[in-house]
Amino acid sequence: MSEQFRRHQAAIPVPYEDLGSLRTAVAALKDLVEDLSGQRGTVGDSAVTFNDLVRLGLIERERIPKQLG
Repeated sequence: MSEQFRRHQAAIPVPYEDLGSLRTAVAALKDLVEDLSGQRGTVGDSAVTFNDLVRLGLIERERIPKQLG
């Protein structure tokens, strides 16, 4: 994918034991999850799920892997 079309997402900082560091890391995780789940941002930045592919008729439900990774 061309970099001009990819929206930059901030890196998630490494959390340390201090509360400020933990809060920053959790806030970054929250922002990323909200972007990917389509709760905020643009539709083009949200993740596509297997259920989305089934709904669009691009795959059959039986073709969804039972285990990932």
